[in-house]
Amino acid sequence: GVKAGTRVGIVGLGGLGVMGIKLAHAMGCEVTAISRSYNKKDQAMKHGAVHYVASTDRESMKEAKKSLDLILNTIPTHHAYSTYQSLLAKGGKHVLLGLHAGFGGALFANKIKNASVKNSMIGGIKNTQEVVDLCAKESIYPHTEVVPVQRLNEIYTILDSSNDDGKRYVLDIAGTLTEETLKTYSADPPTLSPNTTQMHYPSVIKELFRILFFH
Repeated sequence: GVKAGTRVGIVGLGGLGVMGIKLAHAMGCEVTAISRSYNKKDQAMKHGAVHYVASTDRESMKEAKKSLDLILNTIPTHHAYSTYQSLLAKGGKHVLLGLHAGFGGALFANKIKNASVKNSMIGGIKNTQEVVDLCAKESIYPHTEVVPVQRLNEIYTILDSSNDDGKRYVLDIAGTLTEETLKTYSADPPTLSPNTTQMHYPSVIKELFRILFFH
């Protein structure tokens, strides 16, 4: 399990990734934030990361080789998660949190062997309470913005485009979902990318074999 001094990498710096940095830092871990570019470095360091890796920078990846005991991968879409395997120290684990083909492959692979790539299911009440208690003790809160319901479609578009601010958007139901809103509201539908999870049998089976034989 994770303890003080564990070297934890957080891949993906949206709302979930930022919370991951805060929680790992509060637990005394040595936190490395990992993103595609350096755009989110200041944000990551502000929230508790002590190292930063830009995955598209070959030198940055080389310097961080075999430096992590645990990687928490929060990217929600299917991607080349194998890119991050080189960052794991011997015996390290790479946990996929996003619901995509790699997650499905890891789910089945770990029924066959103890693979380095794993998936994570939702924790039970006990685990959830432990996290809530830690957040209360350390004053850890998500970065939130309260928005009127009229902005719902806009927020969908923002979240689908990678959520660069790392925010959690909270709808003001009580204050803005009124009869008048229902009568007058008009907006364009959200602009969403095609489904990129690849969560279907052929892709899951492909990832299963990738994890079994290459990780």
